[in-house]
Amino acid sequence: MYFLRINNFKCFQEIDIHLNRLTLMAGANGNGKSTTIQALLFLRQTIEENFRLFEDYYVSERPDININVPLNASFLLTLGNSAHLINRTSDKNEIQIGIFSEEKEMIVDYVADNLEPKLFLTAVKQTDYSAATMPILKKEFYYLNAERIGPRVSQSIQFFDYPNAGWQGEFVAQLISERSGYLPVEKERLFGNTTNPGLEFQVNEWLNDIMPGVRITAKQNADTFTSQIQVENIYTKGDPTIATNIGFGISYILPIIATGLVAKKESYFIVENPEAHLHPSAQSKIGKFLAMVANAGVHVIIETHSDHIINGLQIAVAKSDLQHQFLTINYFSDKDGNIQPDVLPITISEKGELTEWPKGFFDQMQIDYATLFKLRMG
Repeated sequence: MYFLRINNFKCFQEIDIHLNRLTLMAGANGNGKSTTIQALLFLRQTIEENFRLFEDYYVSERPDININVPLNASFLLTLGNSAHLINRTSDKNEIQIGIFSEEKEMIVDYVADNLEPKLFLTAVKQTDYSAATMPILKKEFYYLNAERIGPRVSQSIQFFDYPNAGWQGEFVAQLISERSGYLPVEKERLFGNTTNPGLEFQVNEWLNDIMPGVRITAKQNADTFTSQIQVENIYTKGDPTIATNIGFGISYILPIIATGLVAKKESYFIVENPEAHLHPSAQSKIGKFLAMVANAGVHVIIETHSDHIINGLQIAVAKSDLQHQFLTINYFSDKDGNIQPDVLPITISEKGELTEWPKGFFDQMQIDYATLFKLRMG
C-alpha cells in the first residue's frame, strides 16, 4: 500500500490518499479527483524531465535540485500558472507532492511564485533517495486522458521508448500492429483458455467479450508513416470497414485494452473515465478487465462516475479474479465545514461487499426511484 501526499496544492491543504494495486476514485464533480491525478502526473513529469534513467528506473542523487518544472506540458496537463495552484486558504508558497509507504518515500518540495505568476513550479528539494524500485520511478508509465481521440481513418506512427498507446490513444493502431515480436501478452492476461499470446489476437478476444461481435485489424504503412484500425461487427458481413464508420465506443476502449495487456508489471496505468461511450454491460466488463490487469501486477488507477465499473470490480473480487485486499475505492466528497474535500477509503470483502456506502456514493438510482414512487402515489 502506497500513499499519495498532496500539501497546499489546489483544493487540498494537506492530505494523504490511499494508492492500492487497484485504486478507484469516485465522487461528485469538483471534489478533487482530477486534482489528485494532476498531482500524480506532475510528480511523474518532474521525475521524467530531471532524473536519470538507470536500467528500468529513474534515479537522482541530488536532494537539493532547484529545477523548473513546466505546468502545461506532459500528460496534457493544463495547470495554468503558479498562482493558480496555491491552496486558497494558505498564505504559503510551498507545495509538496510525493508517494510513500512504510518502507519508502519519494517526496518533492516545490516553490510556487504567487506574486509574479510563472508557468512553472521550482522543485527545490526531494527526499533522500532510497526508493529506487517504487512504481512511480519505473521507466514505463501509462496514462489515458478522459478525452481520448475518436475514430480516425489513420493515425501517425512514432518511435516508442516503450510500447504505449499515447495519452489519448493516438498510437493504439501502431501499438497493436507492431510485428517485431516483442509484444507477447503474458500468460496471466490471456483471455479465457486461449493460448495465442499475440497482442492483436488477445485484443480481439477481450474486445469481443466486452462488445460481442466486434473485431479489429491493425495495419501499418511504411510509405506514409501511418497506421490504421479497421473494424468488423455483425453488420459488416466479413468485410472490415474504417473506424470512422463505427461508433466512438470502440475507439475509446481499444487503448484501454491494448495498454492493459502490454503494461509492465509494477508500473502505473492511469485511466480516466473508462466508461466513456460504452453501454452499461460493456462498462461492467471493462471494470472486470482492469481488475484482471491489476491482479497481474500492474498498479491501476481509475477515475470514474460509473456504478457499472464498481459492479464489475465487485464481481471480479467475488469470483477471485482480484484479491480483495488489492482494491481501494477513494470516495471524494464535500462535507460541511471542511477546508478541503474529504477522501474516504472504502475497502471490499472477499465476497465483493463494500465496507461502507456513504451518502452520495452511487445512490442516485435509489433517490430517483423513490421520487418516482412518491409522484406516482400522488
